Amino acid sequence: MPRLYYPDAFLSRFCDDERESRAYVDVDTYGEFSTDYRDKLARTRCYVLACMENQADSEDLFTTKLETYRKEFERVLILAKTEKPDIDGNVPPVFSIPIGRA
Repeated sequence: MPRLYYPDAFLSRFCDDERESRAYVDVDTYGEFSTDYRDKLARTRCYVLACMENQADSEDLFTTKLETYRKEFERVLILAKTEKPDIDGNVPPVFSIPIGRA
């Protein structure tokens, strides 16, 4: 049984332990990430693997979902790479803007 929750009802049945393990291995090749981002990346990568391995032709549902989840993976990867913990190890929101008074 996979350890992650897969909210995509269609693809969740294709996300087994073996595919999830491969997704984590793939994510780890991109670098070290916080647990939250590592899990988000692994979930999305598992969807990508499931779509790649099950697509039958260029216009099926797997192909459509593959395109969507590849874009999502790239988006989350950028966010994960820009995450920088402070001296205490806390991670601020990625797009925070300090507000000061003049």
